[in-house]
Amino acid sequence: MHMIPRHAGRALRVLALAAPLAWAPARAEPAPELPAETLTTAGIDAAAGERIYVADVAISHIADGRIRVFDARRGRLLGMLSTGFVGNFSYHPPTRELYVATTYLSRSSRGERSDVLEVHDADTLAFKYEVMLPPKRAQALNHRGLVTTSGDGRFVLVQNATPATSISVVNLEQRSVVAEVPTPGCWGILPSASHGSRFSMLCGDGRVATVTLGENGQPVGREVSDKLFDADADAWFHHAERVGDRYWFLSFQGTLTELDLGGPVALVKGSRSLVGAAGRKSGWRPGGYQPFAVDPTGAWLVVAMHDKGQEGSHKRVARQLWTVDLATGQRGATSPGHKAVALTFSRDGQRLHALDGEAGSLSVWQWGARGKLKPITTVARAGEASTQIESHD
Repeated sequence: MHMIPRHAGRALRVLALAAPLAWAPARAEPAPELPAETLTTAGIDAAAGERIYVADVAISHIADGRIRVFDARRGRLLGMLSTGFVGNFSYHPPTRELYVATTYLSRSSRGERSDVLEVHDADTLAFKYEVMLPPKRAQALNHRGLVTTSGDGRFVLVQNATPATSISVVNLEQRSVVAEVPTPGCWGILPSASHGSRFSMLCGDGRVATVTLGENGQPVGREVSDKLFDADADAWFHHAERVGDRYWFLSFQGTLTELDLGGPVALVKGSRSLVGAAGRKSGWRPGGYQPFAVDPTGAWLVVAMHDKGQEGSHKRVARQLWTVDLATGQRGATSPGHKAVALTFSRDGQRLHALDGEAGSLSVWQWGARGKLKPITTVARAGEASTQIESHD
C-alpha cells in the first residue's frame, strides 16, 4: 500500500482549495451609473389654438379627477390637469386662466380636508397659485355654474353646500376669500355681463334670486323674481346658456325660457315649448347634464332629445339632436343623437362639440347653415365619467 506523507497530503488539500480561485474569471468592472433624470413640463402646442376642455370626475377613482385638453381639429390629447376630489372648473378667456375649485384629503380617501381654488395658465396648463377656501365647497358632478368669475373678472364665485347653500367670494387681486353669501334654497352661479358684481341663482321654489356685491365683495342687495316654474310639475335643468345678459333655461318637458339677468331682478323675455303635439305624444324630451347649447350669436339652439321620455328620464342620452331657430321657434334640422349628454359651441360659433354619455367619446362638427353638421374629428375615449365640456376658442 502506497502511503502519502502527511506534509504532502496537506499541500494537496491547499492546492485543491486554491485551484478554483485560479480558474475563476476576472470580475467585470461595474457599469457606469446612469445620469439622473430631470422631470420637466411642456406647454401646449401653440399651433393647436382650437381646444376643448373635458371635465372628468373619474367616479371609479374619485379622488383623482382631471380635465383633459384636446385638439378640436385632430382629436389629439394636448394635456391634462388634476382636479382632485370632485373638483369643478371654469375658463376665463380675458385672463386666459382656468379656475379649479377642489378638495384634498391628507390620506387620499380620509384625513384632514383642504378646500382650495387653484389658478392655472390656460396656454401652458401651468399652476400659478392657490387660494384656501372654507371647507364647505360643494362636492358635485361637473356642471357649469359651480365655480365661475364675476362679470368684471375681479371675483371668482364658488358654490358651497353643507348642505346649507352659500357662495364663497374670492378676490383674485388679494388672493383671499372676502365674503360668504348665504343663498338658502338656491343653487348655481349665473353672472351678469352688464353689472360686473352681480349674479343670479335658481331656487327650489321656482324663483330666481339675484345678488349684487359691493366694491369689497360683500353683498349689498338681494332681490327675488316672481315664480317662474313649478319644480314639481316641470322642473328646469340647472344648466343654462348665455349671450351677454340673455340666459336660456330648459324644462324637463322641453319648455324653453329666456331671461334677462342684467338687472337687480330677473326678467322673463319669452317662453315656448320646443315639442309639438306629435312630439309630446311620442314622449320626446330633452336629457343630459349639459343638454343644450346656444350659438354665440344667440340665433340657434341645439338640444339633446330622447323619445319615450317620462319622469326621471331627464339624464337619458340623446337619440336625436334638434336645431331650433330661436327667433321663430321652428326646427331647422334633426341629426343623429350620438348618445350625447353634453353639448357646447366653440366661442367663435364655428364648431359644435358633444360628449357621448355611454362610451365617453367626443364628437366635433363644423357648424353649418340651419344646423348642418360636418364631421371634423372624434375621440373614442375622452373621459371615464365626463359631464361637462367647454371650448377654449
